[in-house]
Amino acid sequence: MKLKALVMEFIGTALLAAAIIGAGFMALTKTQDPMLSLVVNGFAAAAVLAVIIRLGSKVSGSHYNPAVTLGLFLSKKIDAATAGLYIIAQIAGGAAGAALANTMYHSYGTKIFPISTVALTSGYLLVSEVLSTAVLVWIVLRNAKNANKVATFVPLWIFSAYFFTSSSTFANPAATIGRIFTQSSSGIAPASALRFVAAQFVGAAIGWLLHSYLTEEKVEREEKEVVESEISQESASDPSL
Repeated sequence: MKLKALVMEFIGTALLAAAIIGAGFMALTKTQDPMLSLVVNGFAAAAVLAVIIRLGSKVSGSHYNPAVTLGLFLSKKIDAATAGLYIIAQIAGGAAGAALANTMYHSYGTKIFPISTVALTSGYLLVSEVLSTAVLVWIVLRNAKNANKVATFVPLWIFSAYFFTSSSTFANPAATIGRIFTQSSSGIAPASALRFVAAQFVGAAIGWLLHSYLTEEKVEREEKEVVESEISQESASDPSL
């Protein structure tokens, strides 16, 4: 385990949380149009994901999400110790990102570490979180060895999920915990956050099951075909073989 990987997970998750919460503040202070606010939040989340996934792909694998880390652990791509340290770094990053966003909007009377009072208690919101997180984890596992595809398909999924899921897709336990500490419209009260986090981990397990049942064998077959093709090309170009 390299310290750089944990630092990358911390910074990446902090930037993601800061973007989500900061966009919430921007929408709150600049417009009263709910749909425009949704567009602002969705675009900010998708854009920052595309950037940080590419930045950290060769450093930490660009998890930035305990649900993603859980999915990769269940797929045996990382060990338990690494998963635990990643999740700690991600949660710390989510809280730090909230503090950063609050600091940027401090002139609006925002405290650095307030506690959100936005209660999201309806059961249908939890269904939304299970769905959005499951597909997110499925996308990551399906494309785990191709950072460019992850950096394309994850932002696309998150952006679309902002508009068709009832919860506007939190889909990230670390970011959800970070959103406790803000007065932004992106905030969530602690009791609600716990329910969301539980739903997200359920979604992560479902995403892993979907990948294991539907796409894992195909991925392995494609990788095998690539390796065999490379060996064949090398044999053809080397007359000594």
